[in-house]
Amino acid sequence: MGHLPDISFVSFGKPKAVWKPILEIYEKRLSKAIGFRHVILREKGDGPDDVKANASKLLEPHCGAGVFVVVFDERGKSFTSPAFAKLLQNVRPKKVAVVIGTSYGLADDFLARADQLVNLGSMTLPHEMARSAALEQIYRAETLLAGHPYHHS
Repeated sequence: MGHLPDISFVSFGKPKAVWKPILEIYEKRLSKAIGFRHVILREKGDGPDDVKANASKLLEPHCGAGVFVVVFDERGKSFTSPAFAKLLQNVRPKKVAVVIGTSYGLADDFLARADQLVNLGSMTLPHEMARSAALEQIYRAETLLAGHPYHHS
């Protein structure tokens, strides 16, 4: 059993082939350490508002009562890696849903219901890069809490 709660990493859109090996590295490592699953939802709708509204509906089963919802969003709070690890650790015994939004982001009402918005920096990142970076930070959090030498301060 790992040091983090069970985590569902929820993202939109099938990863491009070039990103799959990167994602698989961290998915495999996390699956060995904690209850982890990567849920990939299909982005659909006619225009940004429709896509975001549909995304909110698709996220509901993964972000229900008793689930601590973390959304990576450019308007979120900046965390150091150790502070992010503590945030996730302190959620136990709840389960966690970590969400990467659609290519248009997420609806404001969904963002308002999230327990924590986190940003990966001030710059806009391509969706695939944000997904990879967020996944790596979850893995880094587990290694930090386990005292593993992966993280170098």
